[in-house]
Amino acid sequence: MRGNPAYTGRVPRAFERLVAAVAPPAPAVRRGQGIPPCPAATDLHPARQHPSRPDPDGGGWVGVDRGLAALVVAADTTGRQWLRVTDPPRPLRAALPRLRRLARQVTRKQRGSRNRAEAVARLARAHHHVANVRRHFLHKVANRLVKTHDRLALEDLYTAGLLHNRRLAAAISDAGWADLARIIGYKQRWRGGQATMAPRWYPSTRMCSACRTIGPALPLSTRIFRCDECGHTADRDVNAAVNLAVWAEQHHAQTRDPEARGPVINASRGDGSGRRPRAGETSPDDGGTLPPRTSVTAGTPEKGGVS
Repeated sequence: MRGNPAYTGRVPRAFERLVAAVAPPAPAVRRGQGIPPCPAATDLHPARQHPSRPDPDGGGWVGVDRGLAALVVAADTTGRQWLRVTDPPRPLRAALPRLRRLARQVTRKQRGSRNRAEAVARLARAHHHVANVRRHFLHKVANRLVKTHDRLALEDLYTAGLLHNRRLAAAISDAGWADLARIIGYKQRWRGGQATMAPRWYPSTRMCSACRTIGPALPLSTRIFRCDECGHTADRDVNAAVNLAVWAEQHHAQTRDPEARGPVINASRGDGSGRRPRAGETSPDDGGTLPPRTSVTAGTPEKGGVS
């Protein structure tokens, strides 16, 4: 019966069709899909939470500067450096040769074939591993910050705009700046701390932390900040972190969550940074109903202004 062509091949194919009809399909490992969700415990023990501070207390802020040469530099208003992370794993750069090889294997397989599906699954698992390595390291850095400081100040980086620089796009994507800010934000809420975002155009890098004078733009190759007015010299990243901490102390009553989005002020049509009606649309002003007004605290810096 081994040489009978009507027998060989038909039984295995029928068996495969039967298994495919009975067994459920295996979940694809792509962007974390197929992994059972793990419930997160958001209620920490009071012993693990930061002690509450009175409202008039505006101190205790630590600025967190994110960069490429040093992923994170944390310093307070006195200039004391609390944390410097200079050896991130850079998983994308390490896995780039393997990712390219797997991508070439995908393109060489026939569309719709099983070999192509298996090659796509291998490439997806490799990307998933890169994301997991980066996320694990960011959690370790965020834990070191939120466990030792109850008030953290970060800067609102325009990551999407920075990615237009083709020389730095891969390094910026590999750093995970936005993900780090998101992790710090919700971990601080778990522990009862505060995390705030400085305005996007706040000149933390160009401002002198000693005399508050704004100097010219610094190229990325310049790692030492020197003030032309007072002669103050400091590390570029430490100077920026100190400026973020000083800004947070001056504006601690107006702090907002790093994940919060929306207009800066509750302004009428044509003002503020919120959404503006397009052509053919109407606003509350057109119908005679004005939006509720709220008082703006004096001293709020304008976009690109000096605090």
